[in-house]
Amino acid sequence: MFLNLCENPRTSYIQERREYQFATPFISLKVIQGLTGLTAAVAVAGVCGCGSLRKREFAIKSCLYDWQKFARENTTNSPEPITSSVCSPIMTTTSEGPSHEHLAQDSRYHKLKIKIVEALKIHGPQRVLLAGKAGIGKTRLAKLVGEFAYDHDGHIATNKSICFLTLCLHLNKKYEKSDEWSLYENIASQLSVYSDFEETEIDDRDEDEEEEKKARDLNDLKKNIIKEIEKREASVEENKQNFPAKEDKGKKPPEKTPESEEKAKRLAAERAKDRYLLLILDDEGSVTKEDVVMNVLKLQEFLTKEVLKEDPTRLKVLITRRQEEEDKVVVKADVAADAKRDGSEDGSEIAVVVPPVAESSPTNGNEPQADSKPSNELDMSKDLIDIIDNANLEDIFATATSKEWKDDKGWIAEMVKQSKNSPAAVFVLAKSLKQITRNTSNQGKEEIDKLIKKVLSSDRSLSLESGSSSPERDVNPVLCLAYELLQIGFPLKDAILDCFWHSLDFFEHCGCVYYRDLITQWILEGYFDPVRSVENAYQDGHKILMELINRGMLRIQENNVVVPERAMSTLIDPRRRGLFGRSKLRFSRVYLGDKKKGIGKITQIDDMIKTVQAKKGDSVSTILVSGDRLRRVTPEKYFEKLGDLEVLGLFEPTLDPFVPALLQRPKNVGERALEKLRVLVIRDCDLLDNIEELRALRGLNVLEVSGASSLKKISDDFFKALSKLQSLHLSGLRIKSSPPSISELTELHCLIIRNCPLLKDLPDIQELKKLEVVDVSGAHGLQTCFDNTPGEKKNKSKNKNFYHLTRLQLLDFSESQIERLPIFQDSAVGDKLHSVTRLLLRDCTKLRRLPSLKPLSGLQILDLSGTTSLVEMLEVCFEDKKELTTLNLTGTNLSELATTIDELTNLNNLLLKDSKNLESIPPISKLTNLEVIDVSGCTKLHTIEGTFEGMHYLRVIDLTDTKVMTPPELPTETKITCPKRITLADGTVFDGDTWSEITDKIKSKRSDKASSSEAVAESQEIIEKKSEETRETQPSEPHASDNTKKGDFTMERLLQVPIKRDIYKNILSQFDSISQKEVVKIHEAKDLPNADFVSFVDINSTSLKSILSEAKSVKVFSLKMCRDIKEIFSAEDEKSLGPLETLSLSITNLPLLEKISCGVSFHNLKELRIECCPNIKTLFLEAAQMPSSLEVLHIKYCEKLEKVFNEGEVSTLTTLCLYELPLLSAVGAKLPNLEIFDNKSCPNLLVLKEDLTVRGV
Repeated sequence: MFLNLCENPRTSYIQERREYQFATPFISLKVIQGLTGLTAAVAVAGVCGCGSLRKREFAIKSCLYDWQKFARENTTNSPEPITSSVCSPIMTTTSEGPSHEHLAQDSRYHKLKIKIVEALKIHGPQRVLLAGKAGIGKTRLAKLVGEFAYDHDGHIATNKSICFLTLCLHLNKKYEKSDEWSLYENIASQLSVYSDFEETEIDDRDEDEEEEKKARDLNDLKKNIIKEIEKREASVEENKQNFPAKEDKGKKPPEKTPESEEKAKRLAAERAKDRYLLLILDDEGSVTKEDVVMNVLKLQEFLTKEVLKEDPTRLKVLITRRQEEEDKVVVKADVAADAKRDGSEDGSEIAVVVPPVAESSPTNGNEPQADSKPSNELDMSKDLIDIIDNANLEDIFATATSKEWKDDKGWIAEMVKQSKNSPAAVFVLAKSLKQITRNTSNQGKEEIDKLIKKVLSSDRSLSLESGSSSPERDVNPVLCLAYELLQIGFPLKDAILDCFWHSLDFFEHCGCVYYRDLITQWILEGYFDPVRSVENAYQDGHKILMELINRGMLRIQENNVVVPERAMSTLIDPRRRGLFGRSKLRFSRVYLGDKKKGIGKITQIDDMIKTVQAKKGDSVSTILVSGDRLRRVTPEKYFEKLGDLEVLGLFEPTLDPFVPALLQRPKNVGERALEKLRVLVIRDCDLLDNIEELRALRGLNVLEVSGASSLKKISDDFFKALSKLQSLHLSGLRIKSSPPSISELTELHCLIIRNCPLLKDLPDIQELKKLEVVDVSGAHGLQTCFDNTPGEKKNKSKNKNFYHLTRLQLLDFSESQIERLPIFQDSAVGDKLHSVTRLLLRDCTKLRRLPSLKPLSGLQILDLSGTTSLVEMLEVCFEDKKELTTLNLTGTNLSELATTIDELTNLNNLLLKDSKNLESIPPISKLTNLEVIDVSGCTKLHTIEGTFEGMHYLRVIDLTDTKVMTPPELPTETKITCPKRITLADGTVFDGDTWSEITDKIKSKRSDKASSSEAVAESQEIIEKKSEETRETQPSEPHASDNTKKGDFTMERLLQVPIKRDIYKNILSQFDSISQKEVVKIHEAKDLPNADFVSFVDINSTSLKSILSEAKSVKVFSLKMCRDIKEIFSAEDEKSLGPLETLSLSITNLPLLEKISCGVSFHNLKELRIECCPNIKTLFLEAAQMPSSLEVLHIKYCEKLEKVFNEGEVSTLTTLCLYELPLLSAVGAKLPNLEIFDNKSCPNLLVLKEDLTVRGV
């Protein structure tokens, strides 16, 4: 019905009203085809004829009743069941869909339904309670019970009690204690004795107005309700009399006599005692309590005394109530305090403990109730919970989804297991998949399958400790999957996410909402900006509304009122800015469900959203209009007629000047212009350069002036007269100073001064205790949030401490130039600011340090990316952060992280990219919920302590351009089903489905590289030998290892490869015959005295000395991968060897080498290259150990090297190259003739070439 009718938002105003009327008087063609010819004709005449709305509705009800009788008598040809409020007096939730049909058919639900009805039939004022967490089917079951109880035809043949009427009140709507009209208007609407003009067709108004004006008085409305209920009860009695008993079927009815009529009246009077009225109070306590409706608004008295004629035993009540898993639900009373603002003594917050299932004695409001239970109340909550099992949930899924998703029984069973026994979760997922399949081609199914596996496998709730307070304990992975699927199969991806989160937030503060109001709220919050056409924006909103309904995330109640699926309220918004950063007004915090503060009854027409005008001349209280539409009018004349405006939204207005026109006083009116205006939105008006006259709008609750690039100044006292402001949005302006009078706006909830690049100061906001959002992002000129007044006039306490902002949820200073933040605590009290969920400081390039963030215990996202001056974070900053999911320190200058980082046990994303000074990361093994670790570009990072083994949800590791050559041990087990990736320091990427697979790939790659590196190295030596005679030494280029890929000869890679001593024999076949002869000459001992170039691989110290004694004339000597050599050479060795003629010595991958002494044997040495020798701390401890002719010295990858020379002067050295030496802090000798000095990735060596040549450091 509603779902079928709302597909096309381009319908005309009249057509849209006809379609939405009561959300139910629509009869599909399939239903018409199932009726008899006469009944079908009556139905068509009733729907399409020229009668009034009420007459047509009566015709529809009549033909539907005939159709129901026909269906009962002809079950084999019965058409599809209708869910309609005109079929029975109960108001339906039209979005329940297949799930509802399934519940009706399930035998267990049917038995429970009968059990509840039988309990209600017991003589007396019986009550039945269905309580439980959101999403278990309480409302659906209550609806089934209501329909079953009212289906009196099945009970007429018996003498049991029957229900003659079912009324349903959804208490997720706010009923004010002084507003009886709204309550009885709702009941009258269910009985079709009153229709709101918002739902009335234009063509019917003249006729309907005559009927409705009689009911304008509350007493008259109640009389009409009583009259209609009496007719309904009389109709039931008539059916009872006309329904023959089984034994009388086929017999001729007896003739009526005075005696028989008298007997019939007595029987009717007796039967009246068995007829009862069923009142369903759905979602009791979510917004309105039972006590308010039954006692304060006197519904109990009205029903029992006036409707049921002083017989309270005929009133039965069925209550559904949301109950969390905890024994008690602690609710912050700030919203209630705001609602009672006028009567409260102060603005302090109180924690109200609400018993979840207790019934209360009469009070005078929504106060907390005592934990008492009426004696006549039967709690059947457990009965409902007990019938929910996996088989039932699988049936719900199969019934609600499309055929493409029904075949994989294994996946469905696994999904149901993770649904936490929630029918709502299964239903929403089923509807989402069905909707996506309808919107997308089969090509997208593979992407959806991957997302399904990823999300369902990432459920952390079961792995959390039982006492954990993490919000993730309550998150349902099936609902998470449904949320993730919002980005598939729908074009307006960002907007639908905004609207989804807004719907949940709006309900929490305001309760249910009429569908047009909800779309209008989305437009006001800026989710469709820029709004160049209100009609187009409304159409986009309508598409999203229908998409959310079709996915089961929004539900429709009576009169097209919308509520979200409450089970989804446990989800956590993962977006960086979240809903608060995406919303421009936070209007829900102003509205709070109070009709007087809302936007009224509206419609979309003529490229505007405006108040529904019941008749010509009615005042208009709400208008949303874009610049294109405004160009058709004369501003002065247009606004002159709108003196009663309360809500005005102007999008890209091009009128100049339009503020004077806006404030034009209506003729012959003594009051100020727009005195009633509560909400004013002026968005994207380039021509606006002055708003001073707007201070006359003293009743404003909401003010937005954004995108006014010509506005350069707002006077200091501008806001003094606007003391009622609760939401203030100033963005895209050219102002340099924010008005200090903002500090006087004590009712302010939301302060946005965004993208004002010239802004240099802020108002003092530390005493605005109701603030929830402070967004000053994009203020490029803002250098301080404190007082920047020079001299003695400086207010040193300005914005010093945000401790009082106990409701603050978002604090955003991104892209400003502030150097310090306010503090967040009072040392004398020590309470927490748990409400803050996001602290965003992206690209605050002047921010040097942070205050203690320990009080921000509810922080979920901490973004410090781009704070290039940040060099320090206190240890306490990471304490008490159990809810932190994202830590972004990208591009900071931190040299170390606080060791308390291991307390961030709920962290999902650790982002440290391009933190150039970061050298090590403390142990993070406890961060078992991590999904992403990004340290790419941290060029000084050499150590990540601990292991990754327990990080079973890890997906991405990026070590690019770090010194972490070997990552910590990867997870041995993975719980998340998705591709995994690790990028090593050298940029090598390894992908796989599991970390074990990736580990095997890394080991295999290392082995292959080691083997190929040996071949490349030996080949290079041969090439070098062939050109050695003519080549001049190039000091800046290493001989062998630097000519291969970086890192090929590192200790970590090569020492895991078994080295064969006769390596040349294994690679001779790779070279030509000439090279083979030369290599053989070198390899054979008898030819050593004649060799110029010798390379030894994996040789021990004894063999080395023996060979060198025979090869004293070798000019170029290379020593590689010798795993047991600790010293070159001892004093004794040098004495026995004597002088060698070696000119160039290369030492690579000697893991145990600690000492080099070559002052005697290598006194002719001119070039020395040392690479990957991790145990050397000082290269030359004494001058005697150093070659006296050394000219070129290259040192690389010696991670423990602290000093090159111990002391003295090296006058021969002309070239010194030092690469990747993390601990090197000094050269240690004076180098007076140094010509080339190359220093790369030696973070502790802070010297220049001039320092070495002059004094030596």
